[in-house]
Amino acid sequence: MKKKNKETAPAAAPGLFGEIKPPPAPARKNGLLAFSYSKLSLYEECPLKYKFKYIDKIKEEPKFYFAFGSAIHAALEFLYAVKAPPFPTEDELCEAFGREWNLKSYLEKGYRTQQRSDDDYQKGVLMLKAYYAHNRACFAPPFLLEYSTDVEVDGLLVRIIADKIEYQGGGRVLVTDYKTGKDVKREPAQLYMYQKITEMDPRLKEKIAETYGERVSSVRISKMLYYHVPSNKEYPFERADDREIGGFWERVLGVAENIRGLKYDPTPGERQCSWCDYKSLCPAFFGGHPPPVELLKPAAGENIEILVDRYGRLKERMDELQAQLDEVAASIARAAKDGDYAGSQYTAQVKKNSKWEFKDREAVIKVLNQFDLYKNALTLTLTGITSVLESAALPEEARKKLLEQAVKKTGTEIKVVKKEGLI
Repeated sequence: MKKKNKETAPAAAPGLFGEIKPPPAPARKNGLLAFSYSKLSLYEECPLKYKFKYIDKIKEEPKFYFAFGSAIHAALEFLYAVKAPPFPTEDELCEAFGREWNLKSYLEKGYRTQQRSDDDYQKGVLMLKAYYAHNRACFAPPFLLEYSTDVEVDGLLVRIIADKIEYQGGGRVLVTDYKTGKDVKREPAQLYMYQKITEMDPRLKEKIAETYGERVSSVRISKMLYYHVPSNKEYPFERADDREIGGFWERVLGVAENIRGLKYDPTPGERQCSWCDYKSLCPAFFGGHPPPVELLKPAAGENIEILVDRYGRLKERMDELQAQLDEVAASIARAAKDGDYAGSQYTAQVKKNSKWEFKDREAVIKVLNQFDLYKNALTLTLTGITSVLESAALPEEARKKLLEQAVKKTGTEIKVVKKEGLI
C-alpha cells in the first residue's frame, strides 16, 4: 500500500522578525511517514510540541519518571529473558534494577537532588519485590520481550514496541504493556495500535514457526492488557472489533495527513503546557507572535559572559527571596493557630499538622521487610510509611521498632489568596 507523496514546501514569507523559513518536512523512510503511538499522542496533545521534538529534534530535559519506568522495564526484561526455568531470584531481579539505575547520575535521570533519586531507587526495589511475590507462582518464559517492529501501512511506517507477547497457540497472542506511573483510567488506543500492527506483521508468523514449529496463516490478538506494576493490577481489554479499529485508524490517518501538510499550530492549555520544555520557543507565550530570533539562539558576537553574570544575579535574588519566604513562614507558624487570617492585601488559611520524620532510612526498610510490610508502603514515601505506622493492624513489635526510628514534628501549611479587586 505504498503511496508516493510529492509535496512542495511553502515559499518563505516576510515576518515580524525578518524572513520566516518554511517548516521542515516530517521524517520519511522510503517515502513513508515514520509513525508510532507516542507520535500520535504527542501531536494530539500539541502539534507544535510534536514539531519541536520530532521535526526540529530539540531535546527535552530528562524526566525522572521516564528513567524510573525504563529501569523497571529493564529489570522485568531481565526476569523473563530465560528460555526455561529456573528464573532469576528476587535478589537477582533487584540487582538488575540497580545496574540499570546506576548507569546514569541523578541529574542525567532528571532528578534535582541525589536524595530524590535514592528515594525512587528504594521505591523501585520494593515495587519489584512485590511484583515478584505476586507473580512467582505463574512465571513462564514469554514468546517475545520488548518486541520492536516496523510495519508499512497506508503510506506510514508504523513502529510498535510491545513489552511482552505470550503465545497461546493457533496464531493467537496475548500482549502486555507495563505501566509504572499513576494508577489512572486506561484508554485502549495504544492497544488498538498494537492490535493493528501485530496482526499485520509478517515477522511474527516467522517467529512463531521458528520458536514453536507451528505454521500459521495469520496472527490474531486474543487479549491485551495494561499491567500496573506499582499496584499489581491488571487492566485487560478484549480484542477490538473492526469498527473500533477502523475508527481508531481514521484518527491515525487524520493526524498523519496534518503532519504531511505541515500543520503545527500550538494548542495551549494548562494540562499540556504545565511541564512543557519548549515554552521559550512557543509563540503562544509571546502574545501569539513568533518568538524573537534572538531568544532562540545567541546572536553572533553575543557576550556569553554577560549572560552568565545576569543568570547568577537572578539566581541570587531567587535564593534571597526563598530565604525570606521561609523566615516569614516560620514566624507565621510560631504566632498563628489553625484558622483564617486577613491582611490588607491577602488572606491566609493556616493549618497545623503533625508529621513523622525518620532518622535512618535503611533501618526503616529493614523493619518493613522483617514484618513483610513493604506491600503496605510500596512508594516508601513519608505518607506511605506513616500510613503503616498509624495502622491499627500493625503488630506492636513492628510499631515499636518503627517508632525507634521516628521523630514526630509539627508542620504548618499556609495558603494565601489575594483579595478581590486588588491588582
